[in-house]
This record gives sequence, C-alpha cells and structure tokens, in this order.
Amino acid sequence: MKLPAPSGKLHAEKLVVVPPGSKQVVLHHVELSLEPGESLGIVGPSAAGKTSLLRTLLGIWKPAQGCVRLDGVDVAVWNRAELGKWLGYLPQDIELFDGTVAQNICRFGHADPDQIVAAAKLADIHEMILSMPDGYDTVIGGNTGMLSGGQRQRIGLARAVYGEPRLLILDEPNSNLDDRGEQALVQTLKAMKPKGVTVVVATHRPSILFCLDKIMVMQEGRVLRTDSCQQIISSLKNQVGAYAQKTGQDKGSVA
Repeated sequence: MKLPAPSGKLHAEKLVVVPPGSKQVVLHHVELSLEPGESLGIVGPSAAGKTSLLRTLLGIWKPAQGCVRLDGVDVAVWNRAELGKWLGYLPQDIELFDGTVAQNICRFGHADPDQIVAAAKLADIHEMILSMPDGYDTVIGGNTGMLSGGQRQRIGLARAVYGEPRLLILDEPNSNLDDRGEQALVQTLKAMKPKGVTVVVATHRPSILFCLDKIMVMQEGRVLRTDSCQQIISSLKNQVGAYAQKTGQDKGSVA
C-alpha cells in the first residue's frame, strides 16, 4: 500500500552495522531521534563512522541489528521508488551525469522548471548557472572539466533540495566550498527549518555547526555524546581554556 508523505520524524535505535561484503562492525549501538525540522551535525575523526551512519539512515545499508524509522516506518522495507522523492542526499563524492544542468538538478525525472530554479536559488547557484553558455540547458557530466569542485558540490546541493524532501542528508557538504559557498550553504540549512525538513550533516569543518540544533560526537563507530549545539561548543571552549592554562599558552592561540 502506498504510504502517506512522511513529516520527517527520524528515529534510529541501537544500530549495529556491518558494511556489505565485510565482517567488521562499523557502528556500535548508535541511536538518534529527530523531530521534523530539527537538524543534527555529526562530527568526529576519520573512520568515526559518520558516512556509515548516513548510508544506514538512507537505507543504502541495512543494519545487522536495530532499525531506522522515518515516521515510524522502517526505511529498509519502504518502497525505494516511493521513498526516494522524500529524501535529499549529497554524498562526499559528487557524481554528475551526462545531461543538462537542469536534468542533473531534477535527478533526470520530471523537469519542473519552477522547482528547478527554486532549488538552484536555494543553493545560491542560479546566477552562476545563468552565466553558463546555455544556462540551465548547458550540458555537463562526469567527464567535463568546465566545473570546479565547489560548483559541482553546489549543483549537488541543488539536486539534494530539489522537490519536497522531508529528510536531507549531507556528507561533508562544505569540503570544496569557498567562503561564499559556505555562507550560501548556511543559508540553505537555515531555510530548511521553516519548511519542516529534517537535516543530518556530517562534517569535519565546524563553520556550519552553529546553525544546527544538535551535535553528535562520534569515535570508532560509537556515539560519545549528543547535545545541543550551544552545549557542545561551550564544552569545547572550556576544554580549550583548560588546555591553555595547563600548558601556559594563550587561549586564543590554541583556539
């Protein structure tokens, strides 16, 4: 039976995850809960399990134990074709396909010009696209060298927010962005809350964390702590201050 559109309530319970073709556990009893419109930043060192968690939240990987529920429905059993239109995903490695800018933004589905332009404006690339040789009809793809890494990332962001996603998942969305690109990303993330879009972001760069509601700290596939953005950042500042006093260094220089 066709399910109603989800509101974006996301719940993951006791996730234990082993990647396909592997025997190594990469997530150990990970839990999270987000209401529609809430945003979560996931931080941690390399191999902390951030990308593994995102793939599991999307239903790309099926957990060995536990489950991920979107509006109470296990994403592993949700019809993939039906679920896809409610998800927005920006992976670490941006893959653009042979076709026009417009086709890449609308995911090669039904091209709604108004929604395509709205997504481009939300990602702040409308003007950039208009400056291309054929605007939205400019042909791009995996083998073209006409786009920088930052431009590809922002087109990927426009693709992720296209339509009416209820869950937006971004994996290192600012890895190739300059200052203007990061500012545009922050504005995009802020625009998701009034729309009721639930957002999960994994990042190594802390500059975008300040606009999120919660932060989850991960290490070696485990959750060390989940708290409000203000509490986590305040805690980090206190740790920096304590380190500065202990070592006799200036607090500002350590930060």
